[in-house]
Amino acid sequence: MKIVSFTDLDDTLFYSHRKLRGDEPHRVAALLPDGRPGAYSDAQQQMLISLIGQYAIIPVTGRRTDSLQRVQLTFNSFKVASHGAIVLDEDNQLYQPWQRMLDNEEPAWRTRIGELAQCISGVAVKAGLDLRVRVIEDYGYACYVCIKGQHDHLRQVIDAQELGIPAKGFYRHINERNLAYMPPYASKRNAVAFLKKEISNTSKTTTFFGIGDSISDASFMFECDFQIIPSNSQIAGKLK
Repeated sequence: MKIVSFTDLDDTLFYSHRKLRGDEPHRVAALLPDGRPGAYSDAQQQMLISLIGQYAIIPVTGRRTDSLQRVQLTFNSFKVASHGAIVLDEDNQLYQPWQRMLDNEEPAWRTRIGELAQCISGVAVKAGLDLRVRVIEDYGYACYVCIKGQHDHLRQVIDAQELGIPAKGFYRHINERNLAYMPPYASKRNAVAFLKKEISNTSKTTTFFGIGDSISDASFMFECDFQIIPSNSQIAGKLK
């Protein structure tokens, strides 16, 4: 029997420093671009990492691949980055079957992604919103529109969507200070479903765990046989 864990990273296997609780023991789990510690795992997270680390761990993260490489955990299988837009193989190379899909789909969305980012920037300036709007690229592909700022300012962008922001065909994810608009190929669920088939082709008796904290993780988690959520997560808050 083979066991594979598809897991989100931030707020699931580790936290930023401001989210650490009290004086709990913690371990550096990810670095900032300048090499300083950027995220930490507490004792409970370390225990979970130890447990699933006996088997295959596949990260499923919104982080770009360069940011994923600064995570201080060992991943020896596939990796899903940039909200599902990028799938890497065991050697940290773009997985060729997934790349063929990107080459077919991404060009039709690249211009629309840029136009969406420009429109949101215009809305922010007009409304006096303090937001940082970027098109996130990874391996040369336009992956999604990233907006960072205060939560109430992000909500105003969502409200403005109903007034004409060209977001048709995109799906969005909001979590605290981050809002993302993603094209269809940037999908954690699609990436996990794809990799499940790839893995099952070589191992017919595989049990899949889905681990995550946010509502946007739920879709990929329910592609799996079992789901694991942190007790203080966004998903848990919806279930209480």
